[in-house]
Amino acid sequence: MKKGKVLLVDDNLDMLIIGQRIFTRAGFEYLSARSGQEGLQIMLQEGADLVVLDYMLPDLNGTQFIKSVVEEAEYTAVKQVPIVVLTARTDHLEDLDEWFRENLRAILIKPFGHRELVNVVENILRVEKVRRTLPPRSAGRSVDWADDLRIAANTIARLSTEIRQDIPAGLGDQQRLDLEAVYTSSKRLLRLIDEGFPESEIFQPHASLMT
Repeated sequence: MKKGKVLLVDDNLDMLIIGQRIFTRAGFEYLSARSGQEGLQIMLQEGADLVVLDYMLPDLNGTQFIKSVVEEAEYTAVKQVPIVVLTARTDHLEDLDEWFRENLRAILIKPFGHRELVNVVENILRVEKVRRTLPPRSAGRSVDWADDLRIAANTIARLSTEIRQDIPAGLGDQQRLDLEAVYTSSKRLLRLIDEGFPESEIFQPHASLMT
């Protein structure tokens, strides 16, 4: 049985061929598109369970693609389809932060491993499946707590990654250790959120975050 239907949107033909090999071997049904508009139409016609989206496309960038899915009435039927963005640049990541409140689920910075990509896709689809079976959260608690934490953790991980890649002169040993701790903790928090940990475990001190 197939794990789900994955649509890869990328204008690089080699990447589409590699994507077919990666996802079919991992047990997914595979769809592909070479432009943003083609990807949007395939989402409507084929019903993808998840979209892997290259940020830089000939016609649309990643932000424009996601904005179309979320805001245009034509795409209401696919508004909740989760999206993973692939990018080699970091200068536009802040533009994407607000879309974690909608259907953006992860950003992968190139280069990345094939297994890493498959793991991200599998985890997101697993979380989406669990979410569909959960009862509505009780009133009085923000329904956006997980999305808010994901945005914060992604931002912290991104900023600490940039600092680690170009460590300022004069940074002390303890400051370097603190930077590594911030980076590691933000990644672990993202894992907790994406693996669907109960709200009580997110908001209480957790052993895995303390080590």
